[in-house]
Amino acid sequence: MSTEELPTALPTAPPAKPAAPSAAKVAAPAAKLATRKPSPGKGSPPGTMASRIAMRRQMRSHDRNSRDELGEVRDKIANDYLRRVRMENIAHRQRLATMAPTIDDDTEDDATGEARARLKVEAKARRQAVQAALHAANAQYFSRLTKVNTVTDTKIWDDGEGSAGAMRSVVAAKSRARKKAEAAELERENAEFSERIKNVKSEIDTDITDEVAGAARDTLAAESKARKKAEAQAVERENAEMEKRLKNVKAVTDDDVMDEAAGAARGEMAAASKARVDADAKKLAAENEAIAKNLSQVQAKTDDGDGLQF
Repeated sequence: MSTEELPTALPTAPPAKPAAPSAAKVAAPAAKLATRKPSPGKGSPPGTMASRIAMRRQMRSHDRNSRDELGEVRDKIANDYLRRVRMENIAHRQRLATMAPTIDDDTEDDATGEARARLKVEAKARRQAVQAALHAANAQYFSRLTKVNTVTDTKIWDDGEGSAGAMRSVVAAKSRARKKAEAAELERENAEFSERIKNVKSEIDTDITDEVAGAARDTLAAESKARKKAEAQAVERENAEMEKRLKNVKAVTDDDVMDEAAGAARGEMAAASKARVDADAKKLAAENEAIAKNLSQVQAKTDDGDGLQF
């Protein structure tokens, strides 16, 4: 956008506020009121408290009126300024909406756009050529790798006498022989140790069966066994007697109502209930049979495929 096409109408600064009235202008009405003579028959003589109060009220009223007038002037000036700014902004937006750009940002219709398209095609072709060359080089490299024979001899056992491979087998044979001798020696030592353990005799006498304490222990064990057997027999005998008494006990409560009026009424009600149930079952069967008969006689009112429609 050129400098000549920029909008010339810009918002102007608000005007300065009007100056406040000077002290002389404010004091003039007060002096005028102070020098004015009271009308005959009204007010109070000058110099009294009432006259001073009346004068102060008149001065306050005058100051209030002066302030109200100044406020109206300031409000009018501010409103005029806002109205002017609003109109200038509207005109400025209208000029911006109808203003055409002066910078050509489309490079497709000039030499730069053509060069850009040509360079894009050349860069793509160059990348494709580089990738093709890389693929060919990789394929050639891997084909050589598959055909290369190893030149490192990893077999050391066919290098002859005195070589590392031959010494390896000799060392392995010696190691096996040494381990076999060590195992035989360990087995012999274990056998000797087991034999010594078997021949060791205890120095502490732990067998009391050949002493007085052992005989007393056997006697107490026999007595305890006989006592437990007698107690078990007594408990078994008492249980048998208790079961026999329970079998012979007769119930004190008469729980058989069949030999009383309640039992007879109960039988009659059961018979009446059974008869009523049978009658209801017969009635229900008859109704079901009638419904089934009616359903078998019903004819379809729609075409059910037999060519007849009712």
